[in-house]
Amino acid sequence: MSGSSGPTNNQGHGHGGGGGGADSVRYDMVIKVGVASLVIFALSIWWAAVIWKGAMHEFEGHAGGAPKLDMAARRSEIGIVDQVPFVTDKRLPAWRAERKREIESYSWVDKSKGLVRIPIEAAMDKVAGGAMPVGAPK
Repeated sequence: MSGSSGPTNNQGHGHGGGGGGADSVRYDMVIKVGVASLVIFALSIWWAAVIWKGAMHEFEGHAGGAPKLDMAARRSEIGIVDQVPFVTDKRLPAWRAERKREIESYSWVDKSKGLVRIPIEAAMDKVAGGAMPVGAPK
């Protein structure tokens, strides 16, 4: 019968045949790319482990005793960042002592304007007693 309405066998044309049409997926290539990616990933992990072991061997020393200290760790500046060791940095205690001296003593803030600094305890006593500083809101 020349006029049959059954499916035709058009390999390579249309949607449904596995014959490499425009919409078909080449599973063999997908598997090859996946396997190649896994191999590259495994080699990368192996190489990172080799580098890590070498760095740890160099850091720990060859005798297996106490770790060697890297000379870069002892420098006060690495790159563009100051690496000030905490034990030698005395700026915070000096700053705190200066602030404490300011709040516990009398001194001029601005002599030309008549502004003075009084100890914090004396200032709190005056304010608690009802005295307000000049210029304070009423």
